[in-house]
Amino acid sequence: MSKYLELHTQLTDERYVVEALRELGYEPEVCHEGKSLTGYQGDKRQERAQIIVPRRQLDAASNDIGFARDGNGVYQAIISEYDRGIGFDEAWLGRLAQIYKERQTMAVAKAKGYVFKGREVIETAQGKKVQLRFAVR
Repeated sequence: MSKYLELHTQLTDERYVVEALRELGYEPEVCHEGKSLTGYQGDKRQERAQIIVPRRQLDAASNDIGFARDGNGVYQAIISEYDRGIGFDEAWLGRLAQIYKERQTMAVAKAKGYVFKGREVIETAQGKKVQLRFAVR
């Protein structure tokens, strides 16, 4: 049985977590009261989450991946050691966070009346950086 680990995130808005997971190709389940995660053998685990990527959408030997809201309203990622080892690690969470932030920024900009003009990926000394461009109506 693979041990679950909790990885800290800055994700707070359910809508954008779900949208980001969908953009990565998953169909997450949302259960506001929380639901037990399922292990690779189909066993119910003690870990609970409000947003779940079912194991059947991952690898044949995977466990569910969960996002559980903590007392401060921040979603913490609950990922098994096995799944971290096959690529659902900090880099994967970084991609998820990037998509989350882009979606959130687009929604805020649209609500304020800005018009989206484009997305550009720029190489910096710290790595790739995404720039979203907007214009005032």
